Amino acid sequence: MTNDIGDNAMKKSLLGALPLAAAAMALCPTTAGATDYPSKPIRIVVPFATGGGTSNAARIIGEKLTERWGQPVVIDNRPGGNTVIGAEHVAKSPADGYTLFFANSSFAINPGLMPKLPYDSGRDFAPVATLLVNNFVMLAHPSVPARNLSELIGVIKAKPEDHPYPTVGAAGIGRVASEMFNARIGQQLVNIPYKGTSQLATDLMGGQVRYALEIPAVYIPQIKAGKVRALAVTGTHRMAALPDVPTFAEAGLPDFNVQSWYGLLAPAATPRPVIEKLSAAIQDILKTPDVRRRFEAIEAEPLVGGPTEFAALIKKDTESFAKVIKAAKIEAP
Repeated sequence: MTNDIGDNAMKKSLLGALPLAAAAMALCPTTAGATDYPSKPIRIVVPFATGGGTSNAARIIGEKLTERWGQPVVIDNRPGGNTVIGAEHVAKSPADGYTLFFANSSFAINPGLMPKLPYDSGRDFAPVATLLVNNFVMLAHPSVPARNLSELIGVIKAKPEDHPYPTVGAAGIGRVASEMFNARIGQQLVNIPYKGTSQLATDLMGGQVRYALEIPAVYIPQIKAGKVRALAVTGTHRMAALPDVPTFAEAGLPDFNVQSWYGLLAPAATPRPVIEKLSAAIQDILKTPDVRRRFEAIEAEPLVGGPTEFAALIKKDTESFAKVIKAAKIEAP
């Protein structure tokens, strides 16, 4: 299912997120001057190693842009630094629309996590378009005496010292989302950071950890096989792959909703007509049945939105994530 986030209130909040000149351009979109774009290959910098879900999603977008414009779209994987290495490279690249950044929620996490970033996330980038979201699912080992979210919260509150929570990494979106959940239920719990999803999944299914708030993609087969129990999902609606699992709102936490998002950024001085042409193409691509199906295969959802909507999303999450990071005393890896 496609999410459209063209919300007037979010558009207005852009004025506080961008410099005045950028905001003025956002209010006056035009495609004039972009007639010859693209005239050479486009490079999308992905701040993760090749072969993962993020690279696969970037390749889907790249393939469709190539089909549309007849110019190659190259995926350039530059992992490291909690996505900072890739972001810095793009911030310092020529602002011509030929080098783009495949950003994820870490882009909104890093300003609160690392005050001395080698770029300014508000001034050095131009939002192009939102791309997709991953929702989170609350999982529990079958040995946990909880059949629903309310019962899990009761189990955690009864003996919080027995319920450390695992996350992939110590400072990524999984950690931030989990800390938001902890705050929502009024608990301060111990974090167990894992280096990767596979190790965490192995320990969860083996009962070494009792519950986890995770991106569901790798867990769908285990959930259906009964090896791990799904109690609730974030998002505004149930997941197609887990139609029997309620949303957090349905499960009793209506004000808890965090998602991992992805979008395209360009260097800040990229000509506005180029930004608009890119954004329009991507929004059209995301609405095609083929792309929706391919994203659903990796348990992702297209998120259709242009520069204004993406700027507002970044601003909102940067502010909310910074509060969580400060309150939970999350430190950069």
